[in-house]
Amino acid sequence: MSVFWKTKFSIEPGLGMESYSLGHFFWLAVLVVLILFLGKKYKNCDESGRRKMRLTVAFLTIADELSKYILTLPTGQWDWNFLPFHLCSISMFAVLIHSITGNKYLEEYLYAVGLPAATMAMVFPDWTGQLPFFNLMCIHSFTIHMLLVIYPCLLIAGGFKPDIRKLVVVLFAVLLLAIVMYFVNNILDTNFFFVNGGGDGANPLSILEGYVGRWYLLAIPLIGTICWLPMYIIPNRFAKRVR
Repeated sequence: MSVFWKTKFSIEPGLGMESYSLGHFFWLAVLVVLILFLGKKYKNCDESGRRKMRLTVAFLTIADELSKYILTLPTGQWDWNFLPFHLCSISMFAVLIHSITGNKYLEEYLYAVGLPAATMAMVFPDWTGQLPFFNLMCIHSFTIHMLLVIYPCLLIAGGFKPDIRKLVVVLFAVLLLAIVMYFVNNILDTNFFFVNGGGDGANPLSILEGYVGRWYLLAIPLIGTICWLPMYIIPNRFAKRVR
């Protein structure tokens, strides 16, 4: 089987493109360009045009996720880790439902949780150590996280204002999901939500786990707080100045 069709669980070692390589920076550059281009386009659209853009991104996200199953199931490469229970996979469902309903709590979730999580995945990918640049699962991993970054960026371009009261509800829901995923991980030997391990690659959680073991879990709310402080303080300060 060509390496293009293999997953990080079936590919031979030593073929990864590695993080912060030219290939990694290529995907980051594409993401920045798309955010600027699509954000400007979304801002200039009327509500009908904006809804079409949201639905398009949602459709592309689901199609991108389905490509993973189309590859792994027929070729016998399926793994329990491919279930859509990762934090970013939950964001995928949030994107789909929000694109149809416009639910405000899902909007808050996509801004406060989905955007930082997908951005962290783009900056600290855990698949580049095993997968080469020209590999379908590598391409899928980058493109789906790009879409999950782009969607909340469109909402921001459209005038979204964060609400700390909704954030409290969102974080409570995420905490409940994390508890559920802890038990799911123990049953399936997976690592959804990173609650059973810091993950692969040189991400902050795996680095901390190497030093402090299971205490790395305490870093998750700390990392979240570091992200949320500017994400909520700066827009609210700006809004007050405008008024």
